[in-house]
Amino acid sequence: MQKRGLLIVVVMFGLLTTGVSCATKTMPEGELVSVRYTRSGTMAGYIYEGEMTKEQNGDVVLRAMKESYGPLFEKCLTTAEVQHFRQIIEEEKMYTYKERYLPRVQVLDGESWSFCAKFSDGTIIDSHGSNASPKGNGLGRIRSYMEQLVQDGQKVEN
Repeated sequence: MQKRGLLIVVVMFGLLTTGVSCATKTMPEGELVSVRYTRSGTMAGYIYEGEMTKEQNGDVVLRAMKESYGPLFEKCLTTAEVQHFRQIIEEEKMYTYKERYLPRVQVLDGESWSFCAKFSDGTIIDSHGSNASPKGNGLGRIRSYMEQLVQDGQKVEN
């Protein structure tokens, strides 16, 4: 009888913890303070790199490539431009991204990517993948928007 009671407790605990871990993720409430997106291949260096950060003085700066394997360009962003990053994250439900994406079969070549967004409330969306990506076009929209914004930016010296 004790084994049966222990089994019931174990099963109930498993169900409760499964329910907690499957909780619906929601869009963070805090202000967006940084976004980083990279894409890498098998060659050294990034295929693409872009990062938006809020500096100590309050300025928001974007450093990103205009094109694959290109140099970095820098531009100060307006509040509206920062809000557009947040809008993409919300529209594409990027806050629901898993921590890691991998293909179902082993791939020995290809590309990997990483995405990280931080918010003033302490929430962090941190996701990466190798030869597999989340559904939707969130990563593509983030990259396209970064490329668009830095078109009139200043080249960063190496």
